Amino acid sequence: MKFLTKIVLAGCAASQAVALPHKSRAEEIQTSLNKLGVDASKIPQLGANSTDNHCQSACEALNEIYGSDRLIAQSTSDYQTVTGSYWSAQQGEVKPSCIFVPKVDTDVSVAVLISQLTQCPFAAKSGGHAAFAGASSIQGGVTILLRDLNKITLNKDKSVASIGPGNKWGQVYKALEPDNLAVVGGRLSDIGVGGLVTGGGISYFSNLYGWALDNVESFEVVSAKTGDIITASESKNSDLYWALRGGGNNLGLVTKFNLYTIPSSLLWGGTRVYSEDQFSNVIGAFVDAAKQAKDDGNAQQYVLFANMQGTNIASAELTYTKDKSNPPIFNKYYSIPSISNSTSTRTLSKYCDDIAAQDPYGMREVFWTRSFKLDEKFANWLVMNWFSVLPRVSGIPGSMTALTIQVITDPILKKMSQAGGNALGLDDTEGPILLTHVLGMWNSTSDDDKIYRFINNFFATAVSEAEKRDLDHDFIYMNYASSFQDVIPSYGASNKAKLQSIASKYDPEGVYQKLQPGYFKLDHGPEPNPF
Repeated sequence: MKFLTKIVLAGCAASQAVALPHKSRAEEIQTSLNKLGVDASKIPQLGANSTDNHCQSACEALNEIYGSDRLIAQSTSDYQTVTGSYWSAQQGEVKPSCIFVPKVDTDVSVAVLISQLTQCPFAAKSGGHAAFAGASSIQGGVTILLRDLNKITLNKDKSVASIGPGNKWGQVYKALEPDNLAVVGGRLSDIGVGGLVTGGGISYFSNLYGWALDNVESFEVVSAKTGDIITASESKNSDLYWALRGGGNNLGLVTKFNLYTIPSSLLWGGTRVYSEDQFSNVIGAFVDAAKQAKDDGNAQQYVLFANMQGTNIASAELTYTKDKSNPPIFNKYYSIPSISNSTSTRTLSKYCDDIAAQDPYGMREVFWTRSFKLDEKFANWLVMNWFSVLPRVSGIPGSMTALTIQVITDPILKKMSQAGGNALGLDDTEGPILLTHVLGMWNSTSDDDKIYRFINNFFATAVSEAEKRDLDHDFIYMNYASSFQDVIPSYGASNKAKLQSIASKYDPEGVYQKLQPGYFKLDHGPEPNPF
């Protein structure tokens, strides 16, 4: 117990507010560390030469166990490279005490156990594509960089792909293409596997197979109690399996996603851009294709409305998962005169690379989302209202703010009941659902509040109008939510209570709630909405 005593004392000196683990729990953690091959007795007395900071103690312990090649310290070039690799500027501004790079799943277990000993908070980075600070990094804590947990393997009959959370979707698709296979995953090549699956996961294949979370054969997860890697599937720890499908990072760190494979070769798709005088026709085509999804699941679509270089445009992304040019499901789109058309046949990985190339890194970013019942008249009202208020922020230097609409179709909703269902609280009696999403990007922190307030007010007005028309829907999609939105209550009171009960069962100390405080938690959002 010498190491445990020293490390706890070091943390205690940092802050009297730190609630250190009681003696019996500390002994349990030591036993778990010993099982993982960590000889605590050989770790130096950290309290004597640390900076009396509990997170510094955690960093020193990880450095002693794994060496400096796995522990990235502040003021190093590697540290700057990692913090500069996040998609949004807000994420890049977060400065952890150190960055830990696990090589195998049990390294993640050790990091979670060390965090409990020191009470040093942590975050985990898969792709790092969140639009707000602290989602996958943590100020002053330990960021667990999952990049080396990047194996991609197929089982014997190639029905399941085992994918490490360090992968991005482009890597996954390229690895599976030689076998003419894919999995239900992200639509941008540089999105990380981890956050997308546990939050939802809209795919080009979703009208055929559902969202990514509905295509998981099993998860391998770090137990907060023991550090063991436990399996969650439809037949094993089925309650945890249910909870991980929509519960975000609240139930554990996933070290492997075992996803069902699907056939994939070439697909057709691209962008058709339309002028403002065609907006009503575009929305009509959008609603028509959404309603046909039950008859042809190969189609996927979304439409972005924005002002580009002084011109209001509608940009329709139309995708078909077979090598078939101009499929009939999109006939109404073809009848509308377009400004430009980039549709072509490509591989899935090339398609996702091309979409990612339009998504710049390093800007200040925000996502914000809301759901409504699909209704063509309301969709027209929504777009008209968007462009009527957009001038309030269009003059911000270097900014671009866009409204995107897509649909949670009836086939997608039906898939959500498979394998015991998921945590999202949606069912096929509620569809189709209009899923709206605002993306904002800009350069200066001085414009943060103006952008946030604008989007908040836009959605407040939209919700008010939808309520008048009996078209409002409470669902908030985690992967599109802003830091000012509280996602879990939108799943419904019973699902929230069920998630909390499952979390208490597998994580009685609340490690993934308290020591991993970032992102959308079971009892609160990332930050209160001040607007």
